[in-house]
Amino acid sequence: MNFLKKWIETRKTDDKSTVLFLIKGYLFLSVLCFIALILPVCQNSENSLVNHLFFSVSVVSTTGLAPANFAESYNFLGQIICLIFIQLGGIGYMALSSFIILGRFHQLPSISARLLRLEFGLPKKYPLISFINSVFIFTVLIETAGAVLLYVGFSAEGVDQPLWSAIFHSISAFCTAGFSLYGDSMTSYTDNALITNTILVLSLLGSIGFIVLLDIWLRVIKRRKSITLTSEIILISTFVIWIVGAILIFFSDPILWSEGFEGLKLAAFQSISAHTTVGFNNYDIGAIANGGNFILIILMVIGASPAGTGGGIKTTSATALTAVLISVLKRRKHVTFFNKEIPASNIYLAVSSAIFYLLILIVGTWALLLVEGNNLRFEFLLFEAASALSTVGLSSGITGALSDASKIIISLLMFIGRLGVLTFGFALISKTPLLRHKPKIEEIAI
Repeated sequence: MNFLKKWIETRKTDDKSTVLFLIKGYLFLSVLCFIALILPVCQNSENSLVNHLFFSVSVVSTTGLAPANFAESYNFLGQIICLIFIQLGGIGYMALSSFIILGRFHQLPSISARLLRLEFGLPKKYPLISFINSVFIFTVLIETAGAVLLYVGFSAEGVDQPLWSAIFHSISAFCTAGFSLYGDSMTSYTDNALITNTILVLSLLGSIGFIVLLDIWLRVIKRRKSITLTSEIILISTFVIWIVGAILIFFSDPILWSEGFEGLKLAAFQSISAHTTVGFNNYDIGAIANGGNFILIILMVIGASPAGTGGGIKTTSATALTAVLISVLKRRKHVTFFNKEIPASNIYLAVSSAIFYLLILIVGTWALLLVEGNNLRFEFLLFEAASALSTVGLSSGITGALSDASKIIISLLMFIGRLGVLTFGFALISKTPLLRHKPKIEEIAI
């Protein structure tokens, strides 16, 4: 333990070194998972090395895309290993190492603090120790409660090994991984309200993030008079996006529309699955009409919330961009939300995140089109790229049909999505000297 603390303390703490340290950490986890999965003792059936690589990146990035049937590919030992890496990828390896260091030394090295703020997108003044403790307390409590409820549901369905299935799917749902022990995901349990609703709640709690969970808890025990603006934005935007998405998916698909209220429930599940980036499905995604798939892509691009287990550009970024639009249209001098001004630095990050995300999505889709354009439909490839970059895991059914080159492209998109597009961008751009003089201001035509 002393060695770990001393080794971390010797790391450089400048911005670029911090970003590279985070990238190397997730790369190390992916390689470690890959090495474990290629061992014959972990396998049920043979897979290519590219498929094992794809699985390992998908597991660590908590995406859930699979080039083959997960349960048929890996045996019980392989599934346990995957679940461990899903947990590490979901809560963040730096959160785990920081929790261990705090338990022994009661103080965090500066590099750990910087990494945690980068990994979870935390504000500069956010209390790190409270956050780290909340990550593990809430993770244990929520996943345990979810496993108990799912055990009851799976037992009632008469599935084999209901306890293991409950534990696996509880962790997979809360970490928004979307991996399932069943080939059709949750489609067979559409009529089981306990299983469906438990999965839905677990994915919601994972996606809204630990900032919100901690804020709500501090409000409940009356240590705070109100929750923060960040939590208000996350809760409201999550609910609005979920409901609006469900309604649009419902009216976009004739089959769902014809089923009435049952179809609306299916649409609500798929909306939250795409929005929280959990990736479970209770309906054949490949059968959804193009209009519904388009809405799912938008939901995946927006994604979950900061300091959570999901991906995407994040609800707070989408809200900030909406606030900018409203302020411009109303000709306001300041960007506000709930009568509170949003700092310019936050606006710059939101705009940068959205632009860079779309740029990577465009390049990724273009690369897939170069490889698969003659074999697979454009909208399916776009769907697959958005699902990978937002670490969602929903698929239109083409993942297994992709070539090895396309699987590597998707793997890279999943890895970038887990890091966060801005983190990846920081790593690409070399450190530049500060401007010594203020540049001249000149307006341009917009």
